[in-house]
Amino acid sequence: MEHQLLAAEVPFKSGDVIKETFTLQHQLGSGSYGVIYSAIYSSGPNQKHVAIKLEKNLPQFTLQANEVLVMKTMENSSHFAKFYQCGTHEGYKFVVMELLGPSLLQLANRQYPFKFSLSQLLKFGIQAIESLCDLHSAGFVHRDIKPDNFMIGNSQKTGGIIYLIDFGLCKRLIKQNGVIIKPQQHSSFRGTVRYASPNAHRHLELCRSDDLISLLYVLVELYMGKLPWSNITDPDIVLSLKLEYLGGQLVENMPPEFKQFDDHIFSLNYEDEPDYLYLISLFESIADNEGIDLQTPF
Repeated sequence: MEHQLLAAEVPFKSGDVIKETFTLQHQLGSGSYGVIYSAIYSSGPNQKHVAIKLEKNLPQFTLQANEVLVMKTMENSSHFAKFYQCGTHEGYKFVVMELLGPSLLQLANRQYPFKFSLSQLLKFGIQAIESLCDLHSAGFVHRDIKPDNFMIGNSQKTGGIIYLIDFGLCKRLIKQNGVIIKPQQHSSFRGTVRYASPNAHRHLELCRSDDLISLLYVLVELYMGKLPWSNITDPDIVLSLKLEYLGGQLVENMPPEFKQFDDHIFSLNYEDEPDYLYLISLFESIADNEGIDLQTPF
């Protein structure tokens, strides 16, 4: 809970200049890390719109270091924001990155009845799987998959691209030599209660399939409008409902391929690599059956 106090403590405002280079515009959000602003990056005659994340520079808070490591590792993937710069300013850490558009949560909230069409869902789902495949292939698990952490691009060129963001809870699963790191016996809760996998509720070490289980919960919510536990905050009750809906019940009102998606991800153990291409092919099959053109913009 300490982290969440930081947002209110960050003493910057619109118009402030960071490192004589980045002029803060308006606050885009706040959370465990502190705050994030849109900013104008001035370099000689050139200007660029960027996002800048600020957090208090205290040794016990290593979220920024984690975020930078992942962003640098993923800079060649089309589903990850470009990393520009990091440093410290007046006792605060900052990270400068590509400015993105609205999140999936913001997009859903602009629509009535606050849910996606099947076409939107499939286009998002395929790109979300691709982003997780890229992240997992680099050796990391995200551990906080939710609608807020997927965004769309902010330009004409990137407007149809889904980006995965917020790597403060990321953890390395696979060493650079390809060896999978052994799980700890007991782990602190990681993630967001609504979208966390049953393993997260049980305080078990999370793996690649847990990210995909969280993604499934996101997909169901975006398509159906809510999850069976959407209005419940007690983690134990949420877990009991998640267990009650195992075995395909959660997706029984969705195209049958979602049952195959559910079966695959819940069959995986800690060290198992998901079959990302198979999961994508399930969504492509739905599109074929429904006459949906996946090449049209999101």
